[in-house]
Amino acid sequence: MGKILSVAKMVFKKRSLSPTYYWMILAPIVVAIIGICFAKYMQHQSTSERPIIAVVADNNIKKALESKKSTSYQVNKKINTNDSKRLKMYLADGVLDGILYVNKDLSKITYKYNANSEASLPINALKNDLSSLRSQMIAANYGISAREWMNLNKLPTIKRKILNKEATIKLNNSETAQNFSEAVVIVAFFFLTSYISITGAELGNEKGNHLIEGVLAAISPKKHFAGKMLGIGFLVILQLLIYSVIAAFSYIILKHTKYHNWFNLTKYLQHIDTTYVLIVTMLTLFSLAAYIFLSACFASFVSRSEDISQATTSVASIMMIPYFLSFLTQNSPNMGIARVLSYLPFMSQGIMPVRLAQGAASYQSGWVSVLISMIGAVIMYFIAEYVYEKNVFSYNSDAPLRVIFNKVLHR
Repeated sequence: MGKILSVAKMVFKKRSLSPTYYWMILAPIVVAIIGICFAKYMQHQSTSERPIIAVVADNNIKKALESKKSTSYQVNKKINTNDSKRLKMYLADGVLDGILYVNKDLSKITYKYNANSEASLPINALKNDLSSLRSQMIAANYGISAREWMNLNKLPTIKRKILNKEATIKLNNSETAQNFSEAVVIVAFFFLTSYISITGAELGNEKGNHLIEGVLAAISPKKHFAGKMLGIGFLVILQLLIYSVIAAFSYIILKHTKYHNWFNLTKYLQHIDTTYVLIVTMLTLFSLAAYIFLSACFASFVSRSEDISQATTSVASIMMIPYFLSFLTQNSPNMGIARVLSYLPFMSQGIMPVRLAQGAASYQSGWVSVLISMIGAVIMYFIAEYVYEKNVFSYNSDAPLRVIFNKVLHR
């Protein structure tokens, strides 16, 4: 055990003292901050820079559009729409972003706009409002009042009930739960892409530089492999601790500002059952371990340092499959392939949370998936350990994938 810890400490010390490791930790946070700021900026642009338009139409149509109070456009009530030359001048000078021309029966509609305007085009919003207005005018010709017309077009409320409701999350919280699972999948993807590269480098560089012979003269391959995996585990724990400290520090700083709601996780998580959070978290952790062991298995076939990226890229490609399947499962959570894959290691972390959120699977099924994922991760560790031991002194100039195929086919 002492030799295993020595190898683990060596891996941990080498990586934790490297600036690239901390950039790896901070990069997702930087990307997230840029994404949030960009989203807030776009939201601000869409609300504060609504296009200001003039409506050239019958007074009833003009008043109806003014009363809509649309969030996509703003009707200027003060401009005299009877002076066409002045309207065009306002449009050219930027006083107006667009001019809407509508005839009496709404059969001919034209929207002229300034191409240099920074405001967005309100075509879809105008189309919806004018369509609704035309329907009301037609209804009025048949003696139907505005209130009766609203009742006719009122969408029915459908209350959903499922047979296994007592064993799943509440359906009115399913969207929140699904958003939580998608966020976990994205965070896990950042973790995996980083640690797959680290695993490949740790196992491939020593072999590629022919340093492994000297190392294994003092320690067995199994213990050396266990030490490498334990060291990578320490790095994962350190990264989680750093994220926790950053989150706590950010909360302390921002809790007295207008951005304090961004860190109100209690309000967000209170709509999700604790059982659901536990299942999603455990599925993610076991899948994280399984993919790291899989990347170790691929890296064991590497004979040259330049082939490490090819081995790790193969694992990253496999990782994308459950991520994309999770989006397909949202519409059809009970299709056959979704049911099967929600129990399989390497796939369940992206599919089972969606099925739970949709009420298509019970918590009992979720725990079964967690158990299978745990067993799969353990089995994957012993497979990776066996492959590493058998190939630690095997040198081949072929690409890693070709070596794997030749091993499988016993060539």
